Amino acid sequence: MYHSRSLFILLFIFLVLGLFPVNSVAQVGFKHSISASTGIYAAAGLGSNVYINIRYNHLIDRGTYFFEGAVGLGSIRSDVLESVTAANIFDGNDLFTYEFLFGYDWRRKGTFPYFVLGFAGINQGGQSRFAGVIGLGKRILVGGLIESDKLGLRYDIRDQIFSQELNNSDSFISHNIVATIGIEYYF
Repeated sequence: MYHSRSLFILLFIFLVLGLFPVNSVAQVGFKHSISASTGIYAAAGLGSNVYINIRYNHLIDRGTYFFEGAVGLGSIRSDVLESVTAANIFDGNDLFTYEFLFGYDWRRKGTFPYFVLGFAGINQGGQSRFAGVIGLGKRILVGGLIESDKLGLRYDIRDQIFSQELNNSDSFISHNIVATIGIEYYF
């Protein structure tokens, strides 16, 4: 229940931020950025947990296109599985992800988000999988708020899609949703 409410609040914040026109990084002309984010990782059928990640972006054509590499850490601990069943689905509760993405920001000025597409490696409790990734997000410069033209706010929602098999059952398509918000530094 707590995690569902947290995911709803985070999605509401993304919606509110998306309603206001903003200056994006494209107007400044930086070539690179590094960001640190935190949010919710909702593993299909397992519930949601806190997730942190670090991203590097190479910006092309004033931010219209970009390549991104990211690593993230979290947990796949599930209150439901622990309280309802004594099943041991994974060897542990640790989550490690990495992503390589291509992004396109067709409306750098304004409220429309950028779109990303790529692939990820996911290690859930000792089981590794490759996933396709689709998502959207937005970068907002905060230079007018804090006397620095190199800092920004960033929010993202991603869907990591992969085939999963639990306890030797039939495989199924899993959609792990990742929603994050963080600070970005441009250089």
